[in-house]
Amino acid sequence: PAGPTTLNICTGIEPSSLYLHSDSSSAAALIRQAIYDGPLDTLNHELVPVILEAVPNPENSSARIEAVTVRAGSPVVDADGLISVLQPGLAVRPTGCRNGSCATAYTGGDFVMDQLVVTFTLKRGLTWSDGQPLVAADSVYAFQLDAAPETPSDKDAVSHTASYQALDERTIEWRGLPGHFDPDFASRFWSPLPEHAWSGLSPSDLLTADQANRNPLGWGPYIVSEWTAGDHITLTLNPNYWRAPEALPNFSTLNIRFIGQGPQSNIQSLQDGACDLLLPSTAIDEDPERLQELVANNQAQLHYAPSGAWQHLDFGIQPVAYDDGYQPGSERPNFFGAPEFRRALAQCIDRQSLIDTYAWGQGAPPNTYLAPSDPRNNPAAQIPAYDPAAASAALEALGWVPGQDGIRFAQAVANVPFGASLALTLHVADDPDSAHLAQSIQGNLFACGVALEIISGPPESIFAPGPEGLLFGRNFDLGLFAWPYPTQPACWLYQSEAIPGENLNTFPYGWGGWNLSGFSNPDYDAACNAAQNALPGETAYTDTHATAQSIFAAQLPALPLFQTYNLIATRPDFCGLNAAASPTLLQDIEFFGIAEWCQ
Repeated sequence: PAGPTTLNICTGIEPSSLYLHSDSSSAAALIRQAIYDGPLDTLNHELVPVILEAVPNPENSSARIEAVTVRAGSPVVDADGLISVLQPGLAVRPTGCRNGSCATAYTGGDFVMDQLVVTFTLKRGLTWSDGQPLVAADSVYAFQLDAAPETPSDKDAVSHTASYQALDERTIEWRGLPGHFDPDFASRFWSPLPEHAWSGLSPSDLLTADQANRNPLGWGPYIVSEWTAGDHITLTLNPNYWRAPEALPNFSTLNIRFIGQGPQSNIQSLQDGACDLLLPSTAIDEDPERLQELVANNQAQLHYAPSGAWQHLDFGIQPVAYDDGYQPGSERPNFFGAPEFRRALAQCIDRQSLIDTYAWGQGAPPNTYLAPSDPRNNPAAQIPAYDPAAASAALEALGWVPGQDGIRFAQAVANVPFGASLALTLHVADDPDSAHLAQSIQGNLFACGVALEIISGPPESIFAPGPEGLLFGRNFDLGLFAWPYPTQPACWLYQSEAIPGENLNTFPYGWGGWNLSGFSNPDYDAACNAAQNALPGETAYTDTHATAQSIFAAQLPALPLFQTYNLIATRPDFCGLNAAASPTLLQDIEFFGIAEWCQ
């Protein structure tokens, strides 16, 4: 259909570079979606192939385990999951072994271990925007750039790679280090970079070269035609886009406008037609009333995009003072030792109301460290729903009785001195959103007879490492903050080995540990370890992750509150944006449309 030819996308932040290894900001990632199209998209927490024939999986042997012979001096992943050089005495897992119970000490000579091998196949007919073929060697070239010491990138994936090679023009093979069972194996494809155009530049040259940073070659629907610093980037049709025969994309021109972070003026730009789409970086969420007014008058649409994080309360189950044994009367009362107490507090907090107030009413209360919409979520793992009456009954059954001032005190609570008041502290960062959320929780708990003192401070203080930092030094009652959602279920957040502490024999990560609750449960540890050594597509992966979630929901080392969302606003006749699909937001940019395109 005939329609407008230009789409104005407005952002509050200008990227410094479009080179994959120069700028990791969300602004750069968004624009790259128009240039590169994939190579893998995310939909409902699952990878979707874009320029690949399929996502590798064990069922069709594109992801498989092979036995490989190693010997002294070989790089391997040991039984503790660490990259090591094989030498006598090192604990490693022989072929067929997926956990520490079957590990053995290497004694020398040839030794057979398991190696994960993944094959990726490019779609036919892909070309760069200059018309040159896009081939498997371009992905290998991208891997080599990523591996170069001069390239400022996270080397974790590179360091766990034994080899990455092109088998032919369309096929790439990744081999992990022996002993490395990578659940993110389907992502071990390096986004291609144009070797034919950049081979004359060194990795350090590429960090400043205009052809990599300002006008990179891609294979996506658009190419950069103009960049006016501080104002806009204009992208026009890629004449060699592989989906052009499908009459995609809809718009011939994209204007990426940099409009700053003034919410009122930015919302006005949508109303005036200067912007067709306002990204979250434009700070429009600071004026929700104006946005709702525009929606009510059919002058805008609102879209809610998962931010990739979840707000939660961590319970101070095992303070550092208890490491040499709990001393009733001289140390903080053992409030959180009983899972029943933690579950009663969960029933005191109206998480749906928090979602309505702080998450735009989107989503449902999570029951574990997974988003409720994640297909790996275990529906049998359930946290008690908001029920203040049931919570009060549970607290009284534990021995917490109401005082004359409405605050409960211990009458016959296990491991808590008689008469101790149920008065807790909550540590939180001092930003306005966190402060308001903390006050809502404070009101919920007060209705259950729990006194809550809110202690706020700058993030660098609240989240300082132990022993000085109170949260990560395990010297707190309740902590309120957000964890990110990684690509794999984050059972590791609450494993015993991740408890921060001084003694490295007990706390192997020292004060770098992240399980600040001090929660420790051997069944949970075993399930989580088994899950991390299983691969997506295997029955063990599904079963062990489900078990870990069930234990989490029953034991409740932390209370998940809600998934956080970013706000996007568009003109009222806009279509094609799947805000829930991926944090990159623009991954479906070739389908964006207006008016008649939406029919």
